[in-house]
Amino acid sequence: MAVVRRWYLFVSATIGLHGFAWALIWLLYGVMVGGDQISIGTTAFQLAALMICLPLWLIHWLWSERLARRDLDERSSAVRKLYLYGNLAALLLPLIGSVNDLVTTLLGWLLRLEMYDPTSRFWYGLIASTVLGALFAYHSVVARNDAHLAPLTSAGALVRRIYLLLVTGVSLIVWTGGATDLVRLIFGPIGGIAARAVFLNAAVSLIVGLIVWIGHWWRAQRLFASANEDERASALRKFFLYLVIVGAMLVVVTNATVLLAALFRAAFGLETSGALIDVLAPILLGGLVAIFYTRVLRADVAAIGEAPRQAGARRLAWYLVAAIGQLAALAGAGGLLNVIIRGLFGIEALTDLRDPLAWFGAVFLVGVPIWGWCWRQIQVAAADPGPAGVAERSSLARRIYLFGFAFVASLTLLSALIYILFRIISILLGERFSGDLLAELSLAVSYALIAVGVLIAHALALRADTRVRQAAEVTRLSQARVAVLAEGGLASAIAAVLQRRFPQLAITVVDRAADPSAQLANVDLIVGTWQPADDLRWLHASPARKLLLPLASPGWSWLGVEALDATDIPEQIANAVRQALVGEPIQLRRGVSAGMIVGVAIGIFVIILIVFGVVQVALFAFA
Repeated sequence: MAVVRRWYLFVSATIGLHGFAWALIWLLYGVMVGGDQISIGTTAFQLAALMICLPLWLIHWLWSERLARRDLDERSSAVRKLYLYGNLAALLLPLIGSVNDLVTTLLGWLLRLEMYDPTSRFWYGLIASTVLGALFAYHSVVARNDAHLAPLTSAGALVRRIYLLLVTGVSLIVWTGGATDLVRLIFGPIGGIAARAVFLNAAVSLIVGLIVWIGHWWRAQRLFASANEDERASALRKFFLYLVIVGAMLVVVTNATVLLAALFRAAFGLETSGALIDVLAPILLGGLVAIFYTRVLRADVAAIGEAPRQAGARRLAWYLVAAIGQLAALAGAGGLLNVIIRGLFGIEALTDLRDPLAWFGAVFLVGVPIWGWCWRQIQVAAADPGPAGVAERSSLARRIYLFGFAFVASLTLLSALIYILFRIISILLGERFSGDLLAELSLAVSYALIAVGVLIAHALALRADTRVRQAAEVTRLSQARVAVLAEGGLASAIAAVLQRRFPQLAITVVDRAADPSAQLANVDLIVGTWQPADDLRWLHASPARKLLLPLASPGWSWLGVEALDATDIPEQIANAVRQALVGEPIQLRRGVSAGMIVGVAIGIFVIILIVFGVVQVALFAFA
């Protein structure tokens, strides 16, 4: 009941808040700028929205405030934090734009610059900055008071973390964009009045974005430096750091490709357009951002190490950058191979191949180092002989990367072979073909060869991963000693399943009639079942890991434990033993449900549609 009430209150308050804010902004803007030309209908609509939305916000917000004063659970609820920090972000983002307009217009008047409709920009900037700024300041004060009066729960802290990192990312884009324009202006060919206008816009974006970025990033850093383990162990922070680094590297890679292609075009005697600084500026700023956040990431790892979820964020970033580099390298290699075929067989004049040679060569030369460096770092981590290396080779990100490229390569090879056979068979069947067959097939042949290489490379990597995982699993199982603790026939059934699935495992069935502590003296893992009536005080003396499944008992109910059939218990315990010994999270193995069957059927249907779509696109491209 309380959760439903919270959602009602805060959703209604959010609708009223933004309806009131923007109705007031556009009403005042129309009064100050519209003059006699203001539309009666527009004014009436804005007044109506204002008269409805302001009470809507106040009633629901004051109601929620009264509840928060009486109950700390209301003040610390995740829904309230979502309202506060979500609206802080929704107010701040347009506030950045309105402040930018206001400051730019004022400075433009002082510098006597020609601007498009400066009066409208000034009044919009002033009105929107005042209204949005006042509401932002009010909600900031409420959020700070809430944090002081009621410590944030894990969900509330997550909402605050999302807000801080979201605004940090947006403001980072704003000030780096302004800085890039300033570098282009200082070292570029722009001059005169246009240069002054560009300088003004860039400088204001830089200053405003930098102020917002510093404030929110400083706050995020303070929270990380605090003693709060949730903040320090946050996977979201690591995801943000890796996302910024990947985004900055994408900017660098894209502009480096354009720069290298321009150099090749100039070397081949072709015309080039644009100034050199246009691509050097984003390379410089993107590189600085990537270096800064890489240093932050290393400092984080040095301070607290790397939790499993944070390792997942790291792997995601590494494989994403590797995928970008590999895609660029493969596209460049396929294009270069096509150019070489067309040049060697005289399909086109060498002078006509200079432009594609420049672009494909640039893409290839930029993609190969990125993919090579990332893949080397990935393989170094995967080559660790300990559990960390096995975890790297077993990670979901690695499997998606390897199987994903293998799947794309299979589709590429399928499409290329279909197109090649289509052309050959149509000619054999008597279709008239004008032109050079080799020229028609050169692109398909090129990408077919590249696809075969990718399939072989990724198949070998997957095979090596499987061997390493299996060898590590066999080693762990052969060194483990397991004791089975259960009643009579069930203990024998569990031992039999374990022996069948893991022949190398040393298994002992505990005889409760004898001294159990002596039987458990040298075991590594104790598995079996447990009931409240069992007297297992002697079990605490064993240092071995315990993996027990609670059984149903009269008067006892287990929260979070699924009811299992007696015949399914041995298989579930065997599955849990394997997970425990190889270091995987322990999860029950669930059977196939009707929903799962429907989901798989829908997934297969979607994959078939994707395959047909990709093949058709590829055939069109080859043609």
